[in-house]
Amino acid sequence: MKADTSGRTPPNVGSERTLSVLPVWAGETGWDSDVVLSTRARLARNLAGIAFPGRAADSELKQVARQVISAAKQREKGQIGLRAVEISGLDPAEKAVLVDSHLISVPLAMAGPHRWALVDDRQTVSVMVNEEDHLRLQAILPGSQLDAAWSIADLMDDQFGEQLEYAFDARHGYLTSSLTNCGTGLRLSVMAHLPGLAASGKLEGALEAARTLGSAVRGSFGEGSLIAGNVYQISNAVSTGKTERQLLTRLAATVTLLVTDEKAARELLWRDERLKIEGLVAAAQVSLKQADKLTTADSMEILSTLRLGAVLGMATGVTSRVFSELLSSLHLGAQFVSGEKAQYTFYEETRRPSLIRNKIREQNPKYSLR
Repeated sequence: MKADTSGRTPPNVGSERTLSVLPVWAGETGWDSDVVLSTRARLARNLAGIAFPGRAADSELKQVARQVISAAKQREKGQIGLRAVEISGLDPAEKAVLVDSHLISVPLAMAGPHRWALVDDRQTVSVMVNEEDHLRLQAILPGSQLDAAWSIADLMDDQFGEQLEYAFDARHGYLTSSLTNCGTGLRLSVMAHLPGLAASGKLEGALEAARTLGSAVRGSFGEGSLIAGNVYQISNAVSTGKTERQLLTRLAATVTLLVTDEKAARELLWRDERLKIEGLVAAAQVSLKQADKLTTADSMEILSTLRLGAVLGMATGVTSRVFSELLSSLHLGAQFVSGEKAQYTFYEETRRPSLIRNKIREQNPKYSLR
């Protein structure tokens, strides 16, 4: 069944301009969460008979937004409830919150009118409207949970598919703006923290093995984003010609490889180069204590080092939860989405040292930076 296609502007069915709770992936832990921070399953879908966003007229983008939001409101009992946020109505700080939480992409944050995000209360599910495709349905969970994330995204796909007619070809599958997403339209990814491999000089070899297994390696905000703090997004490179199960199996093998190699590298570092690691951690603690401003790269480097120390048993205060919470709340995406880049970036850089120090103390009241 198709949703109403009138040209009226969609209502904002959300209750808040900004999100006041942590996304689940940052506030909870999952399998192998000392290495895998989060897992995402994302489905690309387009509406039949309407040009893709890159070629769509303003009126068509408005029509897509209205249909998608109408479909979200027509959910049945037991289906996931979503609230809508109009991206163009947000200021740079609010956009950065959504980007840091990985609920929207940098391109969506920077795009023009008629771009929306539909988000559930727990921030496990988000739907990006009029990004590269009409819909990007995604589920994000803590730790390594590929099957669970895929199951949630699949349910969301069914929920919207009951109300919307997708662009589909019997031979090529779901039609998408990028040829690499055609077919299933499924992009699976994990966000992995790999400081042990980096410190031991084995990182590039491990990442090359991941590429050999059909994975793409990017920065934590996706294609073209900054790689900092040894945090990487590992995803299937293409979905064309593969079933969902094949994509899941292959990426799961890549994740197992990286987790095994990272944990082995950490153990060897602690056994053979303990003084080196202790020196790096001590230097990071001094930098954090003395800093009056921190860039994105500097923040990530300090946090990565302190997190590695904590994993190895050192009293750095950066637990798994503290690390993930900070990654989702430091406005690291601010550099991408600010209209007044210089002024806004400076403001965020001056806030970060105290935010990091306060978060460490909040989670560990007895802990104080040396």
